[in-house]
Amino acid sequence: MLTHDELAIVHLVLNTDCNAWDLAPTSTSPGVCRFCYRERNRVETDADTVRRVIDRLRSDSEAHRCVFTGGDPVMPYDNHLEIALRHATEVGFETNLHTNGLLLSERYAGVRDHVTVYSVAVDGPDPATADWFRGQGYFERFLSNVELLTADQRRLAFNTFTTASSVKDLPRLARLIAGVTERTDVEYWLISQYRPIGRANTRKAEIYGFERDDFVEAVDEVRDDVNGVPIFAQPTRAPEDPYPFRVWVLADGTVTADLGSVAAPRNAELGDLLTDGFEPLVRRAFALREQTQLEGIA
Repeated sequence: MLTHDELAIVHLVLNTDCNAWDLAPTSTSPGVCRFCYRERNRVETDADTVRRVIDRLRSDSEAHRCVFTGGDPVMPYDNHLEIALRHATEVGFETNLHTNGLLLSERYAGVRDHVTVYSVAVDGPDPATADWFRGQGYFERFLSNVELLTADQRRLAFNTFTTASSVKDLPRLARLIAGVTERTDVEYWLISQYRPIGRANTRKAEIYGFERDDFVEAVDEVRDDVNGVPIFAQPTRAPEDPYPFRVWVLADGTVTADLGSVAAPRNAELGDLLTDGFEPLVRRAFALREQTQLEGIA
């Protein structure tokens, strides 16, 4: 069995498409979300398979948390989200629903009792900044979700992307988040710079590719402004920098992993946990990652 120290968190992907089309581009931002790199395709599965996948994750590891991510897992079709969340909690996982929140209110009643923490995206302290990243009306929807979740005393977390311009607004965003902490628990704040994993291009580099040191300094300056909330910073990585190890499990049983190469075009596909087992696939990923890093050094 994989120990907690070896693998504490598993990412479960019910679908890789997104509901960002629910918002229109702003006059100054040509698309939502500008930084996105996910492929738009659904994962073909059924409710029984989702339960079997979660059972295998539980039996093969001591991971304490299952992160439901995408794309966006809160979609306007039956992707078995409610069933998956309920089953994950029943077998002992904490659950993190990682979402832009655009359609959260529509499915909230069905997920409410089975989510440990709601991780909601916000990239600026006002509509001008937040909507530039994610589309017209996003910030208003974000505030509505925060009101819904804080009034119901749910635990929150926040996810923020930055540009050379928006990183200067982190102090104002920190004050907004600090205000939320006065109403409900906030578990963490994740702040990211550009992460060019296999998808670097000139246009995105111009938008997000400001100096790593400037990003780190800007994040450090707000660490004391959010009432003790842990802040995790993800700066831009150079091609030789290994990326943190993460395992992604599609709801059909396919297992993929980040092997540490920023230049890799996509995660390495390892196999199907329903036939190969979860632990053997992850241990194979450990070995491949070590081999990749050694080849990089050589």
